[in-house]
Amino acid sequence: MWVVVGVAVTCAVAVAAIPVTRRAFTVFAVFAWRLTPVLLRKLRLGFRDYTAARGVRLAFEDLGPAYLKFGQMIASSPASFSTRITDEFARCLDEVRPLSVLRVWKILERELGAHPEEVFASIDPKPLASASIAQVHAARLRSGEDVVVKVQRPGIERRIRPDLDLLGLVARIGLRFSEELRRANLLGIVRDFKRTLHEELDFGREADNIERFNALLEREGLAERARAPRVHRDLSTRQVLTMERFFGVRIDNGPGVAERVPDIGQMLRDTSEVFWSCVLLGGFFHGDIHAGNIIVRDNGTLGYIDFGIVGEFSDEHRVALASWVAAMVSGNGEQMADAIRRMGAVPDDVDWPRFVDDITETLLPMRAMTLEDKDIIEGFFAGLRRVAADHQAHLPQSFVLILKQLAYFGRYVSIHDPAFNENTDPKSQQNFVKLFMKFNQWRQQAGGDQVSIRPAS
Repeated sequence: MWVVVGVAVTCAVAVAAIPVTRRAFTVFAVFAWRLTPVLLRKLRLGFRDYTAARGVRLAFEDLGPAYLKFGQMIASSPASFSTRITDEFARCLDEVRPLSVLRVWKILERELGAHPEEVFASIDPKPLASASIAQVHAARLRSGEDVVVKVQRPGIERRIRPDLDLLGLVARIGLRFSEELRRANLLGIVRDFKRTLHEELDFGREADNIERFNALLEREGLAERARAPRVHRDLSTRQVLTMERFFGVRIDNGPGVAERVPDIGQMLRDTSEVFWSCVLLGGFFHGDIHAGNIIVRDNGTLGYIDFGIVGEFSDEHRVALASWVAAMVSGNGEQMADAIRRMGAVPDDVDWPRFVDDITETLLPMRAMTLEDKDIIEGFFAGLRRVAADHQAHLPQSFVLILKQLAYFGRYVSIHDPAFNENTDPKSQQNFVKLFMKFNQWRQQAGGDQVSIRPAS
């Protein structure tokens, strides 16, 4: 009870200490309202099933886009938060009331320099999707090509700026009262969230990401199996993005995928090869491959959309990650521990033999598992958090983002072929060998050490 009271008092003091704004008081009032049932539960006055996580999640939904998207980020961070917390925040909603067609038309006219009906042969006033940052409309060019038009909500950047500052304050308060939040490196997560959200608001940057992705797939001979939509630069700005429209089904639509794909195993290999080609050969990757962002197209190929979030690695971290992947493929626990150390994730005085043992025990079971092994899946992220706490490890956010994408991939495997395991599948092994040969060619040209796939001794 006193912890909750302390949080409330600290919030009040913190809000009083910063410049007084209406938004600051609104945030404080919403959190106080949503967390009051937690205090009442502590006093045994009801609300037996009402948790602090639920109260914070409801407050985030009340407070709008910045908080809502931060809640979604928490939901997809099982390497940092417990299942109890991620399951609660998975309930955050992203569907919001769409903008009126008059407002959308006004934005398009301002950004494109002409009324939408002059620019497009047709454009559907009813949005295909409406989210916290933007909404998407189907349209057709005068050439007859079907496109989608992504329109950013007006004033969104101005509205979320104070919320991002207040999120940092809320995080600092949370750290004072929660050991779990300190272990999760919450302030680092907030900093990374601020960066990615600002990037997501720049549609010009998203267009660059799309073209970079397509160029890499073309270079690596993968463009016949997967690609992102073509961007129409002449109809795109920082706040409007016009792209080729893909027709198909989400990758988590089991029956729909089965109708379009003759070889499910090969589709899963393609998804993996696209991801690791980007990481190892490009130093970047799509940072949010949830099911809504991968489409199995009507022609059976993969379509990737929504490149607002892209993870990137420095050359040093890229080499460390390659070593981590090699260790996972070969089953070498010491190489895996060394790769994590080379990412700067553990202090210099770490108990090395114990760290190697803990990494081997925690991460290597993932190598041989299939997604039929539910106990291993449920225990993996809990074990990873335990290792991080025991050794004062703080994984780089780019690596945590990698783990998030692997969790998504695991879900698709569980839907389509639970017995599939890319670490033991012979064809996937051949793909990894090919990727490492190309990776080492890049390392050789750069004058650096090469990475090898070597079995444990």
